[in-house]
Amino acid sequence: MQYFKNIKGLEDYKLSGIFSALICSLGLGLAVALGRLAFDGGTTPLSVAFFRSLLSVVAMGTICICMGISLRLPRSALISMLFLGCLFSHMAFGNVGSTKYIPISLAALLFFIYPPVVAILNHAIARKWPSLIKTISITVAFLGLAVMLGVDLHQLDLRGVAIGITAGIACAVNIIWVARKVSGVHPFIIVFYQSTIASVIVGVLAWYLGELRLPNETGGWLGFLLVGVLQTVSIPFFYFAIQRIGSEPTAMINNSQPVASIVAAILIFNEGITFEQFFGAIMVIGGILVTQWDDLRNTQK
Repeated sequence: MQYFKNIKGLEDYKLSGIFSALICSLGLGLAVALGRLAFDGGTTPLSVAFFRSLLSVVAMGTICICMGISLRLPRSALISMLFLGCLFSHMAFGNVGSTKYIPISLAALLFFIYPPVVAILNHAIARKWPSLIKTISITVAFLGLAVMLGVDLHQLDLRGVAIGITAGIACAVNIIWVARKVSGVHPFIIVFYQSTIASVIVGVLAWYLGELRLPNETGGWLGFLLVGVLQTVSIPFFYFAIQRIGSEPTAMINNSQPVASIVAAILIFNEGITFEQFFGAIMVIGGILVTQWDDLRNTQK
């Protein structure tokens, strides 16, 4: 009887991880689309990232105090948290900030370079060659990215492309580091310290570059506030998911994030994507899904 209770508890634990990943994907996907609303209203990507980081510090700190969760960080996690905070500062800026320079749909899809990067890095760390199926699927995903970028590259703002891709790579490294180095730290504490470090880094950059500007119209304020709230609420679910189902399954479920971004872009901004970008997106997402299916198949053997 105890065995079945343990199995049931494990299933519930994994289901909570899947639910957390889905909630995170929906919230972050909407935030990416609403970033354009904030930027059109007069603010800047660094201002949005700074506000979101500060909001997360206040929200996570308040929740931890109310729930009796100690904010004291283990000494063994200090260096890791500093590194994660640096990565997080670019994630907070890049995932939404790239939409200032390139279409929302493309920005959302470029960020999703991170699932195949997670797979590659995990295999490199384990010093184990991926299977033939996984190698092909990862290659297809990267070729899809090339198709998306290579069609009208001369018409794209390369700043947005660089921001979107590097934010995705930062996300991949962040996921693996959290899963391997600070898996025992509560997600609220992880977000609290990451956001604190990101607030300092982004705040200094925004001040130095003269990018601290608030929105100057109602629509801009609406986007500014919604991006901050959506990301603040969603990101803790991201780390809950990593701790419950692992880095690669979380990345797989997070494939729904660009779908949410693209749907929101179509409904709110009447934005579309070209056939070539759509075909490249199918290659990227298809390659990611096959990669995760191959992992699941090998795990069940």
